[in-house]
Amino acid sequence: MAEFAKAHMQAAAAQTGVQISEGSTNILPLGTDDEALRGWRLHARLVARHLGNGIYQGWDLHPHQLITRYAATFRFYRQEFAPCAARLRTYAHGTSGTVLDELTTAKALVYYLQRGVACGALSRQDVTEATGLTAAQISSLTRTGLMPADEEGTP
Repeated sequence: MAEFAKAHMQAAAAQTGVQISEGSTNILPLGTDDEALRGWRLHARLVARHLGNGIYQGWDLHPHQLITRYAATFRFYRQEFAPCAARLRTYAHGTSGTVLDELTTAKALVYYLQRGVACGALSRQDVTEATGLTAAQISSLTRTGLMPADEEGTP
């Protein structure tokens, strides 16, 4: 039921600028080594699941959860960085690939990369090198999903 409710909240909040937040886990990474490890594994799994479901805000109840928050977040953005950058490069440069992306998907790919940069998992240089795009091109893709026209008016 909780997953159903979150999906409905996401749908209701879509395109409103309102971000929903994931709740915390009350299983803390404290106690014996085994108990702490169990708490970290659970927290990392939950953070990864929420990120994968498009929920980028979360609550942590204890400072020890920050370890797995950072680790799971960095892993999330690093894990799909190469395929995401390759798809964006293919879209932006109009080359053929195995996936045919469109404007909305291109914007989502850019947002994914930008969130990865914002959290520190990726660098701007990583993104530029992997996509072959300049900061101005990335900015245009963010706003419109389209590549900016060059001086001669061609994309």
